Amino acid sequence: MIFGIICAKIILMKRSKKIPIIDVKKYGGKQVAILGNKIIASGNSLEEVLTKAKKKAPTRPLNEFKVFSVPKTLAVIYYA
Repeated sequence: MIFGIICAKIILMKRSKKIPIIDVKKYGGKQVAILGNKIIASGNSLEEVLTKAKKKAPTRPLNEFKVFSVPKTLAVIYYA
């Protein structure tokens, strides 16, 4: 159920704003932080990802980072 919510959120964001294509082979099973149009940090936990992201962009507030959990395998979502 959580996976469906995350994927639905990604699809909605693709419609409204540009986000980078996330390589499932590289980031599968991890969490990634996106700032602007770029993946700036990745890790196994939210705390690790946010720590790395704040080191790369220390002046940016946390609400500007988008954090996603990347599924371990490629999934296809159908919607009408």
